[in-house]
Amino acid sequence: MKKIRYSISAGLLAAMLTLTACNGGADKGGNTTAATVDDDPPLTRVDRSEETTKSAENDTEAAPAQTAANLPDFSAIVAGNGSSSTVWGQLDASAKQEIIAAAKAEGYDVTFDEDGRMTIKGGDGVNFVQNADGTWNVKTEDGNVVQYGGNWPDNAFTRLIPKPDFPILAANTSEDEFTAAFQNVTVDQIRAYAAKLKACGFTIDAEEEDQTTYGVVVYTYNAYHADGYYVDLSFAAGQCGLTICKE
Repeated sequence: MKKIRYSISAGLLAAMLTLTACNGGADKGGNTTAATVDDDPPLTRVDRSEETTKSAENDTEAAPAQTAANLPDFSAIVAGNGSSSTVWGQLDASAKQEIIAAAKAEGYDVTFDEDGRMTIKGGDGVNFVQNADGTWNVKTEDGNVVQYGGNWPDNAFTRLIPKPDFPILAANTSEDEFTAAFQNVTVDQIRAYAAKLKACGFTIDAEEEDQTTYGVVVYTYNAYHADGYYVDLSFAAGQCGLTICKE
């Protein structure tokens, strides 16, 4: 049952990774990896260090004025390829209004908040959020959050296990479990990470598989913790996933 649980969790994350290509209606053939795509040149910053502008929303000093001549690629964003090279929520009020108008013309609803986040409301209750650090999250109507790239998440599940020393492709956090996919990982790194999981106490009813079949390396490790948590780590043909949940 444990390996079946992992296959379901990994499949759920894969479905979340392709969710954007099905809900936005803009680019159903888009790549859903965490690699960002941005063919536009970066915005040109205008130096107005001696000037200040008043934000229409909060009547406080805004950042130096910028132009939104290079607008977000909404089709790429809803296909899971949102660029992190420009943090749109850090532009001035005029640029933001230009983005809101352009999004509306393409059938999207864009909002900005005081923390520097930009939210694009897609179809079926799915929101695409660029955080203040440029990373992207996808929030579904049922409250699940899919993170594309970025830093290791901090939540009740991740605090129980070591932080991996390899990059996140995507991560899905729900009330019941945390699931992550990784990129640019070798099987030796996964074996080493499994050893760290064992050292953290994930050793009860442990199952480990390490074999090569027709040139394809497969490694899996799953086990329970005394506190009732279950972890499943898997590597196959260069693809790697991790699930942790409370049993």
